[in-house]
Amino acid sequence: MVQVFRIFAFVLAICTGLVGVAVWAKKAYSEPEQVLPVLRLGGNFELQDDAGRSRQLSEWRGKFVLLTFGFTHCPDICPMTLARYRAVLKALGADANRLQPILISVDPERDAGNVLGDYVRYFDPRIVGLTGSLSALTAVQRLYGAQVVLSEPGQPVSVSHSDYLYLIDDQGRLRKLFDQQASVAMIVEAIEQLQREVSAR
Repeated sequence: MVQVFRIFAFVLAICTGLVGVAVWAKKAYSEPEQVLPVLRLGGNFELQDDAGRSRQLSEWRGKFVLLTFGFTHCPDICPMTLARYRAVLKALGADANRLQPILISVDPERDAGNVLGDYVRYFDPRIVGLTGSLSALTAVQRLYGAQVVLSEPGQPVSVSHSDYLYLIDDQGRLRKLFDQQASVAMIVEAIEQLQREVSAR
């Protein structure tokens, strides 16, 4: 009986040791989970807000940024997008201060001055509107792979643009693209994933 007990104790000690080694190895060699990939698109840029102040994306380091391209005369997609911005901010509740929503106007001639600011603030005062010269906007569009087509000079004004939402993390890196089919819940979940990633650093 004593011999059986000794064998049992020996086996138990070995098992306990193996579990301890496994736990140590997991802690030692596992890397922090990266819930969303870092995409190759994106980067810092400089444009102007409705007060004419130069603003850079890097100003919002430490926050998540939800970015899209549009214009104030957009009849459907842009109002829907800004309404989703508002819904995302509401869904985040007290954590909404982690997020900076931005609309970049690709129609600077008609969206100059307070036109753009008044438009975005109608949906939520926390939304920032940015625009700039056509050359500056083209550079930003290339950074983010956005497609924009403007009418030729002398022709009736016409603007078409891609309608993706870009989720940028607290280090200024593009992490997720959303199309117009993405629900508010999907966007909020991605933001919460990024927050869990930040908390785990």
